[in-house]
Amino acid sequence: MPSRRGFLKGVGAAGAVIGTAGAAGALSAQSWFSYADPASKADERVAYTFHQSHCGGMCPLKCTVRDGRLALIQPNDVCAPRYRNICLKGISEIQHVYSTKRVQTPLRRTGERGKGEFEACTWDEALDDIVARIKAIQSEHGKGAVMVASGSEADVPFLEGILGARGMGNAGIDVGVGNGLDPATGKGWGYAMCGNEARDWVNSKMVLTVGSNFCESSLPITLVFSEAKEAGARMVTVDPHFSTTASKSHEWVPIEPGTDAALFLGMLTHIIENDLIDHRFAARHTALPFLVNEETGELVKTGEPAMDPKTKAPAAGQTGLFMVIDADGSAKPADQVDLPALSGGVTVDGVRAVTVYDRFLKGQRNYTVAWASEITQIPAEKIAQLAEEYAKGPSALCLGWGGNDKMTNADISGHAAAMLVALTGNIGKKGASVGVHVGGTWGGYTAPLGAWALPAELAASEADIPIYDLRYKKNNVRALISVGDKLAQTMANMGKTEEWARTLDLIVSADPYFTEAAKWADYVLPLTSRFEYDEEVGRIASGYNHIVLQEKVIDPLFEARTDLWLQKELANRLGVGDALPATSRERAEVTLSTSEAPYVKELTVDKLIENRGMWPIEGIEEPRREFMDGTFPTISGRLHVYYENMLPYGQELPQWEPCVEATRDNPLRDRFPLQFANVRSRFRIHNQFADAQWIQQFYEPTIDVNPRDLEQRGLKTGDVVEVSNDRGRFKVRVHANESVRPGSARMVEAATADYTVEGNMQSVTNDATVDRAGALMCGMVIPFSDTLVQISKA
Repeated sequence: MPSRRGFLKGVGAAGAVIGTAGAAGALSAQSWFSYADPASKADERVAYTFHQSHCGGMCPLKCTVRDGRLALIQPNDVCAPRYRNICLKGISEIQHVYSTKRVQTPLRRTGERGKGEFEACTWDEALDDIVARIKAIQSEHGKGAVMVASGSEADVPFLEGILGARGMGNAGIDVGVGNGLDPATGKGWGYAMCGNEARDWVNSKMVLTVGSNFCESSLPITLVFSEAKEAGARMVTVDPHFSTTASKSHEWVPIEPGTDAALFLGMLTHIIENDLIDHRFAARHTALPFLVNEETGELVKTGEPAMDPKTKAPAAGQTGLFMVIDADGSAKPADQVDLPALSGGVTVDGVRAVTVYDRFLKGQRNYTVAWASEITQIPAEKIAQLAEEYAKGPSALCLGWGGNDKMTNADISGHAAAMLVALTGNIGKKGASVGVHVGGTWGGYTAPLGAWALPAELAASEADIPIYDLRYKKNNVRALISVGDKLAQTMANMGKTEEWARTLDLIVSADPYFTEAAKWADYVLPLTSRFEYDEEVGRIASGYNHIVLQEKVIDPLFEARTDLWLQKELANRLGVGDALPATSRERAEVTLSTSEAPYVKELTVDKLIENRGMWPIEGIEEPRREFMDGTFPTISGRLHVYYENMLPYGQELPQWEPCVEATRDNPLRDRFPLQFANVRSRFRIHNQFADAQWIQQFYEPTIDVNPRDLEQRGLKTGDVVEVSNDRGRFKVRVHANESVRPGSARMVEAATADYTVEGNMQSVTNDATVDRAGALMCGMVIPFSDTLVQISKA
């Protein structure tokens, strides 16, 4: 815990003015931070809320308020002990809420866009001009000329509808592995959140973590990692670097960055060659026995698929649509055969057909364990051992968002992971699962909450082009309403982003804090933090196995306004104010009353308040488990590992493809020899908390490099270095770190110019795409870590 001197140092600058924003009236340290007099009769009360949804924690908090100021944050103790969580980010909110980076008043740009020169203005002045400019833009270019981009922490569900604007489309973050895994399972929404809850690891014999730093990304639920170890699960972490999770595991297996797919392909070969296959599962519950046209690779079907009227996509569970080989050697619809053949060929209506499994074996021939060892730099015997332990099961394959997910070939690793599950049956039973397990909210039970519905005429425009593609593809977007720091967070190659920002007619940044995106805005609007509200209750959400309520903790600071207030003010100016809830409480009641679940429908805001802002979701006594009946919400009702839409790209089954830039043999390494890894950290949630001064006492952005690589360059810890490539450059202090793989440089993601020595780390990150990106479930993944750089003394 920081010393008293450390605390005071951390808040001593609170009286400073935000220089770039020109805001006035910042709080001084003494005006809110002081030691209580034991004899004081201070006005003290307790309120309950929940913390960040962005990390998947949504930790329930008990907040003590003294004389109107947030004075103490503790875990809410109304719930079971395992849910009473708080991390250093939550604790730091006592200072963070009063940060000198808070936007204190609406700001209007006065200088050149991107220079961060503003003057204060009133809310009416800002909103009147913003609405007038939006109307003019949409009158000339159409409704879709306005884009709304919002982050997970924003609560602006009505904004696109009332403006008739387009959303940001596929965000390009955290969808790399899910692009390859989720089409097979039918769940996960492209984010690979399709596995059993991590509490179920106590039933696993092996938890194989690949590309995930669980013990830093999942602070609210790290207890489950220790519980699994104590229960006898063997914890193995595969990571290019020696991470926190690796340090807590039984074994760490270093791997060459960007080669997770090669590891999985090598494991698959060993499983096949040593007959470690769960034949019954593969035949009854996967697409492996389905017949495909031997020449074209198209699945042999009995007819046209039925369509879901809601999604306009093929309906789930159409097992009989696909053909398999029966015991007598004939082709029949899959729903008529109990145990089809995994291997074989047959002629169907004059077409020679083979099973998906046989097509897989043919394509798998080159992916030997020796080949995988050469690509991954993992010894062949270790790959074989991992394959055998995993196949024995029950095993959990824990994937992540902060490692290989940020590579151009991430979808192939997700697809190969699905194949591992298909062959071994490590899914749909206790202790067996696959997917991203980080964060309680992402992995636990979700409450089926209702929602306030807008009238049909208040519909958003089609997001036909995702935000990261606007810089390269022809489009009519002329205005960006950014709720959160989307310019610096969701797009790599900052130079291209800046070029695009200069072409827009209007940029609005709405956030509690003055972010990198705010520097490019025409207007900067101050929003409240999670702890401030203008009514007694705010948002209701689904937290970690609980329904959670945001109570008002303190009054809005400065001239900050809530997300709902902002939406209502805009709606009123556009003449559609009656479409929104009159109060936050009214919206909260509708969130409950329109639920399809009886226990949620019967719940009220008052009951939530009486229960200190929390209500358990039904069934949480047991860990959430998926696919326990052996069926999957896919077109076939099975683990549908054959991706027919990927035939034009040769990825109907996972085929190795190196990442675009950060390969060992790329000639570009002669100039830029270090792979630049963007990683997650306990100190940040993406780009959030960079400005929390109490955290800054323990962490400042550095680029961590192996001592061997520093010595070669004549550098030492603390030196200011320039990080560069052909896309751009920035300056930051360097830190010698033996846990970093030689040939790599590691940095916590989203370090913007206010926290480096000079410049934005996104100036160098890669935004390349692959030809199949448009056919993937969530479009391209932004390959932040598929990046090569050089470092030199600044």
